[in-house]
Amino acid sequence: MNSWLWDGSAYALCRAVPLSDRGFRYGMSVFESIRVVAGEPEFFERHLARLIGACAEREFAIDETALRAALPILSGNGDGFARIYVTAGDGAPTAPASQPRIFLFLEPRTPPTEDCFEITFHDEPYRPPFGGLKTANYWFNTHALATARAQRFDEALLFNDLAELVSACMANVFLVRDGKLATPARSSGARAGVIREWVIARRKVEERRLRREDVIAADEIFLTNSWLGVMPVATLEGRPLGPRSVGPKLAAELRP
Repeated sequence: MNSWLWDGSAYALCRAVPLSDRGFRYGMSVFESIRVVAGEPEFFERHLARLIGACAEREFAIDETALRAALPILSGNGDGFARIYVTAGDGAPTAPASQPRIFLFLEPRTPPTEDCFEITFHDEPYRPPFGGLKTANYWFNTHALATARAQRFDEALLFNDLAELVSACMANVFLVRDGKLATPARSSGARAGVIREWVIARRKVEERRLRREDVIAADEIFLTNSWLGVMPVATLEGRPLGPRSVGPKLAAELRP
């Protein structure tokens, strides 16, 4: 994996995060993940807008020019998976993020070979920070995913303290019932993912509070994130779902 740090005028290769950085010490950072296909970062401008918005929400004094300077580095590097992190930089836990750091990571990856996932429920309540903002506080998600993988599932669905569906561990989730699409509302803690918004722009989708019974009653389920794109779900808790139609069609539209 290659990594760079913005030095104020350009991205310089780096191999470590300073121990004084609040992103490392307290998880005070926001990020965007970007899939790179044949040297082309997918949806770069949309990811950039999400990251700028996240920095504004957390009051990180970010230079948009610095974020945009990541584009030429990501371009022309074949297939891979990139992340841009903006951390709170150094300072006391309560100090303003007046000098944030920007890290860029790029790792080579081959495209996913799966054409569908098998998923399960994670029963411990999930408390997404800042209403689903993408932050470095991902330990709960990785723990839930590891638990699911140990049970031979690909992913797990997370629910908040009110028993509302939030997302999968590493993806947003869509349900299809009687031909109608629904996805968890942002107020439930769903992340404002770029692929989630791409689906909403192409299909009529109801954003609302969803519960376990809605998931069980779904005819079809699919997950979305920047790496997987649109991933249809084959089974829930080992139970086969109905014919997969909407998810595969969207997957083909996204990446023909």
